Amino acid sequence: MHFGAALALCAAISATSGCGGADQNLLLLGGNQIDPLAVDRDPLAALPSNPVMLGYIDAGEMFRSALGPDVNQLVTMILPLGPESNFVPSRDVRKVYGGIYAMQGADFCAVLQGDFDVASIRRAAEARTMVASKVPLIRTRYSDVDLYTAGNVGFVVLSSHTVLSGNETGMRRALDRLRRDKLVRTIPKWMTELTDTPGTAFTLAGDFGGQSAVDAATSKMPFLVGLQKFRAIGNFKDPGMNTAGSFTYADTPSAANGAVQLADLQKLTGFMSLLSSLGLFGTVPTMQVEQRNNDLAFTMPVEGSFARFMLGMVKDLAAKATSGAPPSGTWAWPLLNR
Repeated sequence: MHFGAALALCAAISATSGCGGADQNLLLLGGNQIDPLAVDRDPLAALPSNPVMLGYIDAGEMFRSALGPDVNQLVTMILPLGPESNFVPSRDVRKVYGGIYAMQGADFCAVLQGDFDVASIRRAAEARTMVASKVPLIRTRYSDVDLYTAGNVGFVVLSSHTVLSGNETGMRRALDRLRRDKLVRTIPKWMTELTDTPGTAFTLAGDFGGQSAVDAATSKMPFLVGLQKFRAIGNFKDPGMNTAGSFTYADTPSAANGAVQLADLQKLTGFMSLLSSLGLFGTVPTMQVEQRNNDLAFTMPVEGSFARFMLGMVKDLAAKATSGAPPSGTWAWPLLNR
């Protein structure tokens, strides 16, 4: 029998058969269980509303790139599992959808898709096994489901192919919404459509209009003045990583000012070039920017070593977010400089 058909059958008779361990841990919507196949088909429907930023990663593509080891560490930060749960990120994770929210500070929630050994995860939690972050994996109950936590990071197995992860606030917001509402997307369509762009290994969409954190960061990064939306897509072809996208401003004059400020920002890469000459990372990338009314379209090829340097900063940011420590440094996204 095809696995999808078997999973549907288990969902229908889970009350009596006990097969497919994940089916016994489904969220409740008005007393009805969520169909795991519906979650597998549309993982974005499991995320909370109104993210400030929404990202997508084709994990398979990233693991096959030179950044594979770095991505492995990043995935483990947001899904704190390891061999004790029969989990190998490069083998078991295929896609990641994640959002950063302004709920009670900078919160995050992500959906990871792949293959997850539910029984092994449960056994590791029952044994309070120490995960890579040197804290025990613990199972508790919240919103009628098993919530697994390791430090400040929690996750819920929605099916054997989909896991919901986040910090405490992000997880609770997602579970509360799923318990009350229908399993439908509540994220703006322009954000979710970007994740469907053909040929991309990753996407990032940001909605910065009216965000106080962005306003506070404009003194350090003037190109943020008037910024409303940000879109970026990328792949891992030569020279290592390629990105393209746009900054959308409130009006044309703000976009023109943004272009000037971005040009000035790139002039500051002289110091980065010095570090590059010392062999600390590869060639510093140059962003090509073109104004189109209130949009700034950009492209930027990134050499592999510099891409690793950038991903290292992302890992540092993720480590601070998952540990509950306040992030620091002007390189972080404005939302996180709170």
